[in-house]
Amino acid sequence: MPVVSKPCIYAGTCPGDLGDTEVLWFGRQLCVSKASGIIKVFGALETALSYINAAAVLCRRQRKCLMRAYWSLFYLGFYLSTGAEKYYTKSVSMLQKAVRCVYPMLSDTPLGWLICLDRCCATINNARVWVRWVERRLAAVEEGREAIFVLNHLGSLLFELMRTRHHAVKTASGYTVVKPQKAHPPPVWLNEENTTASPS
Repeated sequence: MPVVSKPCIYAGTCPGDLGDTEVLWFGRQLCVSKASGIIKVFGALETALSYINAAAVLCRRQRKCLMRAYWSLFYLGFYLSTGAEKYYTKSVSMLQKAVRCVYPMLSDTPLGWLICLDRCCATINNARVWVRWVERRLAAVEEGREAIFVLNHLGSLLFELMRTRHHAVKTASGYTVVKPQKAHPPPVWLNEENTTASPS
């Protein structure tokens, strides 16, 4: 027999039909409005995850880095739900791995305002924007601000990944079209000790 994960849709009534929902926030089970700040954090986080996942499916060369970014954000969501430091530590660890992953793909391209010229770049950009929205939503609530570190670095990491794709850069002399090629090996200083933070 088929298994229905949400049998309430066949009953015609589901939890949350009146605009409230249950949420786990730092280990506390809460019933809040779907318009609450906490729900806006998780809503933006879920959207960011979906775009990072879409980018990983679309972007073959960047997939490994994107999946590391995905799991960094995924574990950060677990941390916000449970308050368990082990999830924050795991999130930072995956962020470190993503940072090390992207460096070898970077090439000597112009810096400036970036305009994507392929679907992979544009999808990564969507993910970057939503990570920034998680960051801003989290800054508006009282708990979890330490997680902004991860979100801020993830947003910057995704921008660097955009630079590994076909794009145009606005410079003082106009627009420069860039189609990056494989570039440099990672430097010696890019090691396990970089990009550390603690939730305490």
